[in-house]
Amino acid sequence: MRFVSVTFRARDDSPRPTGIESLLHDLLWAHAVPAAGLEHVRVRPARAGLEAVFFVRAASDAEAVTGVRQLLARVRQPVAAHGYAVLLPRPAHLRADFGA
Repeated sequence: MRFVSVTFRARDDSPRPTGIESLLHDLLWAHAVPAAGLEHVRVRPARAGLEAVFFVRAASDAEAVTGVRQLLARVRQPVAAHGYAVLLPRPAHLRADFGA
């Protein structure tokens, strides 16, 4: 099991709608495909907006990041419609904290 953390940055300072964490959670699951290996996702408030932690079944950290990036590409527009920008995770070989 691998995990990948992703930030969803709020586009402005307007108040977050009630239940946005649950809505984002549902959007992520609705756009997930079996090939991504998604086992679990947790969405919670963060200083810059929201944070999603993906628990992914993958052979390597790089494979986990690739699967999450593909999922995020599919969900980018629906997330943007709710006022958030997706900050894509960097590939594993560029992350200082990956696997630490």
